[in-house]
Amino acid sequence: MHSIIEVKDKEGWKLFHKAPHIVYQNDPKWICPLESDVEGIFDPKKNKALQNGEAACFVLLDENGKPAGRITAFIDHKRNQALPFPVGGIGFFDCIHHKSYAFALFEKAETWLREKGAKAVDGPINFGERDKFWGLLVKGLYPPLYQENYNPPYYQQFFEEWGFIPFEQVLTFRGDTSNIPMDRFNKLMDTLGRRYNIRNEHLHLDKVEKFAEDFCEVYNAAFKQYEHFKPVFPAEVIKSMEAAKPIIDPKIIVMTYFDEKPAGFCITLPDINRLLKPAKGKLNWRTLPGLLWRKWRAKEYVAKGIAFGVHPDYRTKGIAGIVLGYMSRDENRNKYPVMYFTTIRAHNTEAVSVYLKMGVEIDRLHLAYRKALEEGIEVEPHPFIELPEHL
Repeated sequence: MHSIIEVKDKEGWKLFHKAPHIVYQNDPKWICPLESDVEGIFDPKKNKALQNGEAACFVLLDENGKPAGRITAFIDHKRNQALPFPVGGIGFFDCIHHKSYAFALFEKAETWLREKGAKAVDGPINFGERDKFWGLLVKGLYPPLYQENYNPPYYQQFFEEWGFIPFEQVLTFRGDTSNIPMDRFNKLMDTLGRRYNIRNEHLHLDKVEKFAEDFCEVYNAAFKQYEHFKPVFPAEVIKSMEAAKPIIDPKIIVMTYFDEKPAGFCITLPDINRLLKPAKGKLNWRTLPGLLWRKWRAKEYVAKGIAFGVHPDYRTKGIAGIVLGYMSRDENRNKYPVMYFTTIRAHNTEAVSVYLKMGVEIDRLHLAYRKALEEGIEVEPHPFIELPEHL
């Protein structure tokens, strides 16, 4: 008979982190997320969502007392004040191919969420930023990028048989940088540059404070209308940049200005996930030297978009193309032969259109699901798009 325990201490976390190693033990594509990244999401000192929210982590133990699955549940009471009804979330779901175990984990999480007042649940999602650990991978089963959800195909059956409804498509675009139509973008930048006062600037590490202020101004204006929006503040951005300093390449972090006002940005980082695979989720004094050695030896890198946005005041000024064109200039394309653009939702049709003009294609699809937890709650999915045949 299985049992489900809540993570309360170090021993609980050990079991929680052990579960996916059992699930993916025969999957060569899987790259274990950093345990510190996962635990940080449930640490009130690191995740401000816990200031006005609650979270719980659970591990399922099989009849032999070995971890066979895991799940987290969380709810943000402050964000729910702006929604028609309270919505909770589940994330970090992993389970061996055993449907009754999966359903037991779903039931445990939903029971916890009902007790907290949730009337619907989204999943699998992150408790916090939407640019990481978001959605179920259903198309393009490639090795995951850093902080990207990866899962076996049978998870989709688990979610849908339990009653989850596909709610939004999360798209990842991939491009060989040699195919980016730079002639067209250079012409666009030249034309708009003569018409308007536009300039581009990549990050300068001695001006991080100014970049953080400009980033927040654009980001908060660009995304405030979205359901999961949370304002960001310069101190948070500076802290994130400090944490990422060992891997930051300032040349692929771009801000575009219109009449000297911040108008658009693109934050891209070298993707380190393939370098992290041998670490097996643990980054410490034993594994860090190997990571740095592999990074030093790498001649080419893969770039991963973290954030992209245009201030609504300048969306008719061609800023999106200017930002992406500058980010894809020759020096960056030579260093990064492959770029993964910031994940976007399919219902963000403007961004999808801009990306497709970049000569890139949809590489993988994650689905975020929603399920009503009581009668009378209607789940209305966002508009979906038709996917290319190769996926």
